[in-house]
Amino acid sequence: MTSNVKKCLVLGATGYLGSRLVPDLLARGHQVTVLVRDAAQATRFPTNVMVHVGDVTDARALGEALAGNDVVYFLVHSLDRVDFAGVDRAAAATTAAAAERAGVRQLVYVGGPRPDTAEPSAHLASRAEVGDVLAAGAVPALVLQASMIIGAGSTSFELLRSSATLTPWVPMPAWMHNSSRPVAVADVVHFLVAAAELDEPVQGVFDVPGPERLSYAELVQRCARVLRLPVRVPLPAPLWSHKLAAQVAGLVTPVPAAVAEPLFASLEHDLDQSGPPATEVLPAPPGGLTSVDNAIRGAVPAEDAQVGEMFTEERTVLTEASPQDVWRTVTELGGEDGWHTLPLVWTVRGAIDHLLGGIGLYRGRGPEITEGDVVDFWTVVHRDDDAKRLVLKADMKMPGHTLLDMRVDRHDDKTRYRQKVTFTAHGLMGQLYWMAQKPLHDIVFAMMARGIVRTACTSR
Repeated sequence: MTSNVKKCLVLGATGYLGSRLVPDLLARGHQVTVLVRDAAQATRFPTNVMVHVGDVTDARALGEALAGNDVVYFLVHSLDRVDFAGVDRAAAATTAAAAERAGVRQLVYVGGPRPDTAEPSAHLASRAEVGDVLAAGAVPALVLQASMIIGAGSTSFELLRSSATLTPWVPMPAWMHNSSRPVAVADVVHFLVAAAELDEPVQGVFDVPGPERLSYAELVQRCARVLRLPVRVPLPAPLWSHKLAAQVAGLVTPVPAAVAEPLFASLEHDLDQSGPPATEVLPAPPGGLTSVDNAIRGAVPAEDAQVGEMFTEERTVLTEASPQDVWRTVTELGGEDGWHTLPLVWTVRGAIDHLLGGIGLYRGRGPEITEGDVVDFWTVVHRDDDAKRLVLKADMKMPGHTLLDMRVDRHDDKTRYRQKVTFTAHGLMGQLYWMAQKPLHDIVFAMMARGIVRTACTSR
């Protein structure tokens, strides 16, 4: 724990970097405040995090969150919006002005590399513009520039992983040969935490380059190798545009096409180091930068190696029933009590599985279940009665594996039931299976969530 304790405001705390930065700042003993747009997100943070609700473009809400803080992290990115450049520009200008009024000591921002071209992609141009807006303010701004960040959940990395695992072939337009220096998310977070512990504020633009310079084509092959997949076969594809690649990604990955397209467009540029390294003002990670191979290994759990995309769907239902009643209903699922969804749907699915040589449905369940026990065509992989969490793994034949994660907790004055289905695809067949069954899947699991809550209410 550091003795140089700072008060830190994290803007974008529910995002990819922010959600990793908050716990690391707390672990170093810093005081953390966050600003979130949705009050329901407050439950994501520990009780020792001060949560403010509001939008970063709202000067009043931002001013309240900024009050008393030494360091402000600007990790906001609106890539999911068509007008993302304008929204991020306004947010940066509002933050710079409000930080000056609040007497903030240091601004910290993570953007992208600045390619040596007169016409960068819209995404890279916006990232650079935000850094310039923050740097033009009165508060010293430390602008860190990173190309692809490798880590579980990173949009860029998920697109890379899909390219390596979807099929044995890889389209090879000219832009696949442009290079970058991918960096591990752990290294980026290390530099962000170190920025809070500077003795004096720093103004300037610094690069956070990874240890290797690789083309996107080389990255795809490297990812396949780490995941123990065969070499991907390159296919010449002069007509494989950013838009086409994004549309395909939108169909077969969790990344929306609107988000994927500006990221693919950024691959038109070499994204090499363009400024001084961050290590000129910040300490390097202990042991040095993480290798690309180790960054990929850290981003993909061991059990997910040799498989394709991971698809998740989450549902939340609030109820007046007590947490105990809802939890009891969850732990009594299966067997004679059924699954609280469309009648006979699991019976038909079980019959099909039985015909295919699988375990089918009719395995029943014991009166009390614990880890390793069977519940119809599921197996219990985790049960925690204190946390009220039950995780089941589907045992039916399918080109992938499915986890059903159910949790019960309090939310304000109501009980919240949270249900998450995760399907990890095995190659292209897994991708096609997910897309084919998704319409019925949505109906079945939505009805199941509501049915569990309805049953808990009637059992009171």
